[in-house]
Amino acid sequence: MQVRLALPPQVDSCLARLDGRWRLASLLLVMAALAISHTVWANLLGLLLAGVVARLARVPPRWLLERLIGLGLLLLLFVVPLALLGQLTQAALVLLKGFSLGLFTAVLLVSAAVEQTAQAARALGMPALLVQLLLLTYRYTFLLADELQRLRLALRLRGYRNRADWRSYQVVAAATGTLLVRGADRAERVAAAMRCRGFDGQFVMLDNLRTGWAERGTFAASVLMATALLGLSWWG
Repeated sequence: MQVRLALPPQVDSCLARLDGRWRLASLLLVMAALAISHTVWANLLGLLLAGVVARLARVPPRWLLERLIGLGLLLLLFVVPLALLGQLTQAALVLLKGFSLGLFTAVLLVSAAVEQTAQAARALGMPALLVQLLLLTYRYTFLLADELQRLRLALRLRGYRNRADWRSYQVVAAATGTLLVRGADRAERVAAAMRCRGFDGQFVMLDNLRTGWAERGTFAASVLMATALLGLSWWG
């Protein structure tokens, strides 16, 4: 299996130019309201709002379509059994809610780099340890994927091919163990390097935090959207 990871594209838009704290708070508020809504009409409205926000954020269509196809295949694992059991309403809710939250997540990824979003989360009160774990997990996911690619290439050069037999299972288990050992060694070296550079677990905010009319207006719009979703869900 070939693993390819790519950084999300960074696009300039009206949402990208907002203060990170307000952008993150606005998107999380709408996503939370969408997550607890339990009617089809509320989730239809959420999908429509997510599409509008994605358009305002100028999410690249091709990049978004590739992710939505993968998300759709994942959602089918839940939608098909529900539909076969006659739970059509629940199946529709899972499908609508999944695509809506996926669109909002794409907006969050495209509007700012992960480092800026983590800084915004820290400014909103997220514990520093969780921010550190989030950034390290994001960074070393790509490194471990590259390491997996090198292991895969080394196995293929030595004549290994994927087969459904006991020998292939042993090779995959050994390669997985090698990957974990290399990841642990790299983690120890990174921790030592961070301590040598004086890292004390606190993140210094490099961006100037600001609160203007654009930030206030965006948050007010998110409050209105969340209220509309919850109101329609309660009414339904």
